Amino acid sequence: MGSNITDRVSVIIVTHNSEPVLPDCLRALRVAMAGGNHQLVVVDNDSDDRTVETVRRHFPQSLILPQKKNLGFARACNLGGAAASGKYLLFLNPDMIVDSDVLTALRMAIDAEPRAGLVSGRMRFPDGAFQPSCRRLPTLRNLLFSRGSFLSRVAPPTAGEIYTLGDYTVVTEVPAVAGTMLMVRADRFRELGGFDERYFMYMEDTDLSRRMTRAGYVNLYVPSAGGVHSWGRSSSVGRFRRKCYHHRSVWQYFRKYHHPLLTWLVLPWLLAVNLLLVALLPGRGSDG
Repeated sequence: MGSNITDRVSVIIVTHNSEPVLPDCLRALRVAMAGGNHQLVVVDNDSDDRTVETVRRHFPQSLILPQKKNLGFARACNLGGAAASGKYLLFLNPDMIVDSDVLTALRMAIDAEPRAGLVSGRMRFPDGAFQPSCRRLPTLRNLLFSRGSFLSRVAPPTAGEIYTLGDYTVVTEVPAVAGTMLMVRADRFRELGGFDERYFMYMEDTDLSRRMTRAGYVNLYVPSAGGVHSWGRSSSVGRFRRKCYHHRSVWQYFRKYHHPLLTWLVLPWLLAVNLLLVALLPGRGSDG
């Protein structure tokens, strides 16, 4: 028997020239949403390819919110969340291919924990290898050894794990989760005002994770909720431009939560040098 309105999940996808990856994402999502009274909301950030037509072809019943300019990820997610009718919101990148039971697994984890805030699943690379999706809150020390840092490329492999958390076999409380595949109760998301729209791309998920914890909720990693994620394929934004957005968002995060002496006199220089180094040298992994 299908789910009723009290079980409805509104899946929110933000797109920007995402046509190449959308068919695989939507085919998997159709299977995951089968038999339920679920909703797909797509906020399109001014694509000039056939992204919107692709969504309409695969999901004629979807709610599409086309924008006249690229609003950024956080603001577009908030628009989708405001328009959604589900009890649960699942924010999903268009380069995610979810497993068939992902909606059920995430919902069950939320319903089993009254304090549940943001809930994310276990992501895999296309080759099946584990892809980290949870992390500690950023500090200057762990930031220096994050995946987006030049030092993580020259330091011992364990140094990079200071910021990014590994895999778990059971549902586990974590400080912060990735917005790539993230479920939250709609009322809880709106209670906290959604994502901070000062972040154009990146760090909005970490920021909301932090605010959830401050509000008395817990963020959860759910290993039984899986999907394949192809890093960096969700839009046509180039690699260097994505790194610029990421470095700027890191600076905005530290401005919000850390001492002005660090964020105005120290961090800008560190970020500028790191950006130049990671842009000029071959990369490994992703930003974040």
